Amino acid sequence: MAGHHGSCDQAMRCFLPAADSELINQYQSEREMRFKKALSMLSKSSPYAVSTAGANSDPEFQMIKDYLYVETDIERAFKEKLDNISSNEIIFLCGSSGDGKSEILTRCKEEYQELVDFHLDATHSFKPDATAVETLDEIFTEFKGSKRPLVVGVNVGMLGNYEKEGNPTHDGIRSAIKGFLNGDALNGNYTFISFESFPKFKIIEGKVSSEFFASLLNKIVVDDSRNPFRDLFNEAMRRQKDKHLISNYLLLRDRLVQKTIVELLLCARIKKDQFITARMLLDFIYCVLTGPDYLFDNVFGGGDNEILTVMADFDPSIVRNKKLDLFVIHRTLKFEDSSYSEFIKQLAVKFKVDGDLPPSSMIRCFYLLKNSNLECNYHYEFRDSFNEQSLELYKSIWQLHKDFTGDAEGKAKLKRFYNEVVLLSINKYANRNAPHLSKDEFYISSHGKCELAAEVDIAISYPLIQSDLLKDISEFYLHINVNDEQLASVPINVNLVSMMMDIVNGFRPNKHDKNSVVLLDDLVNKITQHANSSKVLFLHRKGGRIKLKDNPDGDIRVSGL
Repeated sequence: MAGHHGSCDQAMRCFLPAADSELINQYQSEREMRFKKALSMLSKSSPYAVSTAGANSDPEFQMIKDYLYVETDIERAFKEKLDNISSNEIIFLCGSSGDGKSEILTRCKEEYQELVDFHLDATHSFKPDATAVETLDEIFTEFKGSKRPLVVGVNVGMLGNYEKEGNPTHDGIRSAIKGFLNGDALNGNYTFISFESFPKFKIIEGKVSSEFFASLLNKIVVDDSRNPFRDLFNEAMRRQKDKHLISNYLLLRDRLVQKTIVELLLCARIKKDQFITARMLLDFIYCVLTGPDYLFDNVFGGGDNEILTVMADFDPSIVRNKKLDLFVIHRTLKFEDSSYSEFIKQLAVKFKVDGDLPPSSMIRCFYLLKNSNLECNYHYEFRDSFNEQSLELYKSIWQLHKDFTGDAEGKAKLKRFYNEVVLLSINKYANRNAPHLSKDEFYISSHGKCELAAEVDIAISYPLIQSDLLKDISEFYLHINVNDEQLASVPINVNLVSMMMDIVNGFRPNKHDKNSVVLLDDLVNKITQHANSSKVLFLHRKGGRIKLKDNPDGDIRVSGL
């Protein structure tokens, strides 16, 4: 087919006048741009980025959009509820901007509109002079006068606005909304299906997975006849006009590169608290494929996308260690390295990547290919440079908390983590101004040359850990008892785990990680409040220690003088 196109173009040039040759050039240029144009529908600026009822679409673009669509767990749950909806019931599909509500609602409306009324976007009003709240008042009034069930697509923020500002005649609905916002799952005839209850990421056996994001990534690049991008890519490959785009597509086609990118998305979610929507992800894929550089540079180079902005913070080229520093020096001085030369050749063959790249780009390449296999796996030498112990520990401990059933094995693993990381780091941080204190003493305050400490017994509350129902992978809860009194649960995220590990290893908290310092300070303050009421206090002065114990008979026993 490729040869046929080429001979056809040549024949047309032979028999057409010179003036028409410009038309041939324009025709060829348009064909060469088709691939990038088709990918442009992934961009957040594309008119096809959001589905709206009644919108007309280019048939070719609509075909691509239909192909890319991935049914999610929340859509399956939503359809199941629609199949069993009552005539006096309202379903609220709740989420945030860009999470895919419009796509789900538009598709379901086509299937269920004979039985159910739909209000697709509760942030919009029907009249220029009406607010979104007034429009919802009108929608709910119509609902009460009909015998048909109602579906409302709404952002959680808008729900809060309506609960406060809605018409008093709809107090029943407002009360149900208030209950939902306060965590009440039972709301009578009002069902709330929230995107927050269907997390995009899962941690299973210490490994991260995202069925939705992985499916979406692979659909765009998979070498399959059903993929509408495939033939456009093959044509671009034959013409070799946009070499970066071709290389980027080949790189992203590698399933293990996709795995690395999903892991990066997890980092963005749990380390930077980055909310990731379907629309945001599609725009991210568009940017890294069509950006000015190779995929590995586009991923970490920043750009006009929220995910790209966060990814720049994970740039592996700024990691400093002996092995990476030596690599930079050797490449800068152009030392001969046969293994590296062979790796470069294989990059060119498999991914069409030009090997004459600066060291920073190659380090990014090593990172993106860290799970991928080539004949010469030179990049494997740098795998350990990219390992994040705190992230790996966090994932395993999060799963331990989620799956804990009170069994002896799980209890032993949790005890090791609490004793060796959590409690040890708390003790070191709390006693940083009095490092001579023993591990069962907790610094409270200084008075002149005297230091006041309390005897503190901190124990793990296994029943509370077992009763936790974790959904959000961005945190788990610390449950401990201080001197037999339950401490209020404390959220623990990956950044706090990382800081605790640093403290255990003798480092002071990073002053730039203010959020983690605040969490740690809050935790220490809570323990200090309990320590203040301890029955055993210690006074330290000039290397001596006095023990003060409050006895049941009201006397204070003093020892150690």
